[in-house]
Amino acid sequence: MLGVGWPDLLFIGILLALVVKPEEWPRVARIAGKGLRTIRRQAGPVLAELRAISSGMMEDEKAGQSPSHLPDRWEPLSQSYQKGGEYPDSSPDTRHDR
Repeated sequence: MLGVGWPDLLFIGILLALVVKPEEWPRVARIAGKGLRTIRRQAGPVLAELRAISSGMMEDEKAGQSPSHLPDRWEPLSQSYQKGGEYPDSSPDTRHDR
């Protein structure tokens, strides 16, 4: 959840309990609940679409199909090249032209 874990939420809760007056706690909780409900409602369709895309990709992988958008003889570059190094083999048949 955006890099916020339970310890962070606990700290925020304790901080709010110290800063906000006890008479205002129900109002703050109502506002936080409405905000979370709105976020979940608006994020629901986006998450559903991402899940559908992910499951479609997983089905293609299970079926043994390679993605059609990759050229023949495609293979990822070595890690040393990705970090700014040279091609592992500079012969023209192994170079990845972009």
